[in-house]
Amino acid sequence: MKFNLEREVFEEAAAGFFARVKDPINSALAEAGLTMDDIDQVEILGGGVRTPKTLENMEIALGRKDLSTHLNGDEAMCFGSAFIASNSSSAYKVKHVFLTQNPKYDVHVKISALNDEDALTEDE
Repeated sequence: MKFNLEREVFEEAAAGFFARVKDPINSALAEAGLTMDDIDQVEILGGGVRTPKTLENMEIALGRKDLSTHLNGDEAMCFGSAFIASNSSSAYKVKHVFLTQNPKYDVHVKISALNDEDALTEDE
């Protein structure tokens, strides 16, 4: 199905979502023990860079700091995931890419072969 949707109608329908933009920003600052005065530059990643109202609300929440969007958010997320996976892998020998991450909780992943005959031992 294809239809036209005017920006004003979209923004009105999504107003509740746009109002929540500031919450993760405030949460991240509080968790890091920082204020916006401690921040010199902000880089935006993800699909929000494609929505002008989201960027407008972020600028307001950040105190009108300049928002940088020179990185391709989709590529940045994919590369970050690939680096973390390669650092965690014992199956692939790659040069480690050092990343700093401080998750709130542990993440455990177990990968199993679908068929027992396809399974590898730890040595393999």
